[in-house]
Amino acid sequence: MPALPSPACISRYYLVTWLGVIAHVSRFTSHEQYADPFTALWTLAVTASYSMFYLLPSIAGGYLCYWLLGRSKSPRSGNLLLATTLVALPGLTHVGLFADRLIHDMYGFHINGFVVDLLLTPGGIDSLGATASTQLTAGLIVAALLAFQGLVYYWLVARGAHGTPSSRPLPRLLRWRWLFFLILTASMGERVAYGYSSAINYQPILFAGERYPMYLPMSFRKLAAKMDIGEARKTADGLHVKNSALNYPLAPLDVDSSVRPPNIVWLVAESLRYDMLDPKIMPRLWDFSQQALRLEQHYSGGNLTQMGVFSMFYGLYGNYWFPMHSARRAPVLMDVMQQRGYQFSLHTSQRFTFPAFDKTIFVGMDPKDMHALSGGAPAWQRDQENIRNMLGFIDKRDETKPFMTYMFFESTHAAYDFPPDSVIAKPYLEDLNYLTTDFKVDIQLIKNRYLNASHHVDQQIGRVIEHLKQKQLLDNTVIIVLGDHGEEFMERSRWGHSAEFNRFQTGTPAVIWAPGNKARVVSGITSHLDIPATLMPLLGVRNPPSDYSQGMNLLDPGYHREYAVAADWNRLAYLGEKVKVAFPINATGSAKRDEVTDGNDHAIADADQAKRNISPAIAEMMQNLTRFSRPKG
Repeated sequence: MPALPSPACISRYYLVTWLGVIAHVSRFTSHEQYADPFTALWTLAVTASYSMFYLLPSIAGGYLCYWLLGRSKSPRSGNLLLATTLVALPGLTHVGLFADRLIHDMYGFHINGFVVDLLLTPGGIDSLGATASTQLTAGLIVAALLAFQGLVYYWLVARGAHGTPSSRPLPRLLRWRWLFFLILTASMGERVAYGYSSAINYQPILFAGERYPMYLPMSFRKLAAKMDIGEARKTADGLHVKNSALNYPLAPLDVDSSVRPPNIVWLVAESLRYDMLDPKIMPRLWDFSQQALRLEQHYSGGNLTQMGVFSMFYGLYGNYWFPMHSARRAPVLMDVMQQRGYQFSLHTSQRFTFPAFDKTIFVGMDPKDMHALSGGAPAWQRDQENIRNMLGFIDKRDETKPFMTYMFFESTHAAYDFPPDSVIAKPYLEDLNYLTTDFKVDIQLIKNRYLNASHHVDQQIGRVIEHLKQKQLLDNTVIIVLGDHGEEFMERSRWGHSAEFNRFQTGTPAVIWAPGNKARVVSGITSHLDIPATLMPLLGVRNPPSDYSQGMNLLDPGYHREYAVAADWNRLAYLGEKVKVAFPINATGSAKRDEVTDGNDHAIADADQAKRNISPAIAEMMQNLTRFSRPKG
């Protein structure tokens, strides 16, 4: 068996691998980054230095393996282990960069805590809705990246062990100490350039920094403020969340037990956006909305499922997810229903574990009442089966007690699933392969899939409404129909959700049937945050909504909301009639570009003035961020 390759072979191998990573990382950049010399030079420095940063774990692992094998008594037997280490670690770096670029291109953010949580949580990957062809294509790409790295290894290392020219020492300028010096210089230069750009608000570099995975922003704002440089002396726009414990609710709940609580049927559809409530797309829900409360400008509490569903049950800003999850604290709405003796039947066509609603919203529920159908059958079939089981529960319940049943539809989640009898939009993309589909070219065909899936969900909602009518339950049953958040089809800039706070990604249909209330249309702004404040009085709760939520009672004749609030993992957004602003709420969010648009989600010329106009609302939002928490003692 041949001896271990020479250090020169290993050095050449990592040098070429680094150049390959540079080529990979350059795909994250845009042509705008080369529009002026200053930004172009910064881009080259970041691309080179961060490529080495991404590769450092692989280099360290490879040299450690080489060193250990060299010290062993039989180093020749370690060639296979060395080859596996030198190929696998850089290959996985390429795979990680490819996955990050794919996520960034699709959703506008890099691999983050949300994505990692998705990968590690049961049911998380299934929630993406990737088709078999997408998974196959992804597997082939991963195999190709690893195979390419193996070819580089063979050419520069395996051959080098047999005395080829690749075993000769590297030229002096390419030796590691010089390379380290050049990379360190580039890294320090781009740090200083970014810090100065932050101080003077030089946006080309600030925006470009967002394109690199794990890019660490640097700010010289305090120093610049002392020197009165640029805009650093202005107050920062970030809304900071304190480390705190819960103070929820603010006061003990006063429940009038003499009030007869209604049954509650709560229907939520994944990614169902506001304009799906249309006579042609969702005719059953549209007809029902003519008899109920229809909210025409309704906003989710987030642009992703976690924040959307959280906000409709808690009536709180999405950033409260984290302390509620840590404390395993259910919403007081669920507490009151349990106190009033409700029977529960909770259904989802995904899982309750991702997002972790089993540790938040439904943490106090009996597992026997939680019914999850995930994997196996297509989403539309799982939706149908869940509705069949829900209706069976309604028929078999104890009629002397109130009931609450919940359903989360999955058909409208990408890749948008539906049976043949639900097709209303043709042509549609037969196979939505995330890796081979040209989204800009095929976006209408993709949207047609979504329209068909929405029509299917409408058919299932119609089954529920019709069943309640037949059982004569409408007179004592509240029906709530919502989307968890919206879905964009490049009406502004992206496909999907979780990236922006525009109307397409945050607006959902909202239909509420409340017995004893006349049919009404609310054309102004409403929010998921208002749902608990609407339900709690019907359960006999006498407390004002401010004791337990940040919402208002939609059934109140004087209801009026100036703005809605939506959240994602790192930001909080003000959504008003004339202006929308997204603010960072932690260090990660501060790297996101400042987003100020008008009511139609178009850029505003004077963003600073727009923010000044809503300063009272911003102050109110800042207070609300910690209103249900208190400093730890």
